[in-house]
Amino acid sequence: MAVAHLYGLNPIPSEAPRAPRIFVEPEDFVSIAELARSISGCARACIRLEDAETGEMRLTFFPDLPGVRDLPAALLPDGRGQARLSGPSLRQEMQAAGLPDLAFWAGFTLRSMDGRMLGVLCLMDEVPRELSETALAQLRHLAEVLSRGIGMAASTIRATARQSLGLIEDLAELEEGAASPAVTGLLRYAAGRVPTSGEAMAMRIAGLADMSGGLLMLTPTAKDILYTHGFRLANPRAVEVGEPVDEPVVLHLGDGTAVPAAAPEFHTMARLRIGEVHHDIARDDETERFAFRITGSDDPWVMLDNGLEQGWPEMAAEIIKRTRDATFDYVRMHMIHNREAAHAPGEFVYDLYGMGWAVRGTPDHAEARGADGVWRAFDAAHIRHDAPRDFSALAAFAAIPDLADRIGADVHEWSKRIAAGSEVTPVFG
Repeated sequence: MAVAHLYGLNPIPSEAPRAPRIFVEPEDFVSIAELARSISGCARACIRLEDAETGEMRLTFFPDLPGVRDLPAALLPDGRGQARLSGPSLRQEMQAAGLPDLAFWAGFTLRSMDGRMLGVLCLMDEVPRELSETALAQLRHLAEVLSRGIGMAASTIRATARQSLGLIEDLAELEEGAASPAVTGLLRYAAGRVPTSGEAMAMRIAGLADMSGGLLMLTPTAKDILYTHGFRLANPRAVEVGEPVDEPVVLHLGDGTAVPAAAPEFHTMARLRIGEVHHDIARDDETERFAFRITGSDDPWVMLDNGLEQGWPEMAAEIIKRTRDATFDYVRMHMIHNREAAHAPGEFVYDLYGMGWAVRGTPDHAEARGADGVWRAFDAAHIRHDAPRDFSALAAFAAIPDLADRIGADVHEWSKRIAAGSEVTPVFG
């Protein structure tokens, strides 16, 4: 069984490309837009898709509304999934955008299965309308169907690209040079994977990509080529998602009900050993996010901020920080008992790279003093009486309130050094 040791490995440099995110076109969902119009009775619908990280936006009206390039900000959901529909400038904003005088507007937020904002399904009319609760429920469900359809279409695009890439890679094993690195890199990008450094360079030489802010960005020429053959992509960027709660936006109507995002589906792809503890590492093929849990447990998967583009050491370091109090462990290991410092009986003085503190008392009645000279009580009831070093390390956080922020970078590098001794084993099947 293959085992990859992490000794000496470094994370991918900041200039390394990141896996791309794939978007489809609103025109691909004309049937859903027409169904939304039929349910609501509205004269017009629109679908607006946007990558919030790159700002790339696609907007289509059904039927077409020439001259309108984007929707006013007041008609778009904010970070909470709601629109700000009031204010004296709303009419002016709508006129400036080229929209007709509207008496009704409704917007339903679209989200991916991992909770990422995809865009909004909108309905509009120049005459006042009232939608029943039944119609609203149908439109909410339709927005969910549209959200899932966008994700499925993107998955189909990735699957097609991966099939083409697999064919080229098999040919390359039989005949070296059967395909240029620029071609394989472009297909790898379309498949949602990170091109190798050689492929990325070949893409840049061929005019298919540029580097910007550490990201490999496709040029308009490359996008045109992919678009012609059915690949529709947005620029690459990684995101951290929370657990949003969205309500449909309805102008002149009340609030709606949120449609919860479906949970990612993780599949174990590796086992990571850190010390004597084994963790399963899993990946969700749809969102391309990674997660971990203790091997053999049925605990919920814990999402990771880092992935393969950052490297296994970064992933292992993150797991260390998530499964133990790495900052406390760092202080406990690196603090020095300063026995030469002046102190009163019963007091103990410690130092951590020039940051000093004193502690006195017992876990039942503990006090710590920092640079300001003020003794402050702190809770140490969970510390055993036979663990004085734990007691003194905990005192550091009471004496130096911003200690965690001040040593955060050092703790991260220390975690990476611990992670360098880890082992990762692929899991097949």
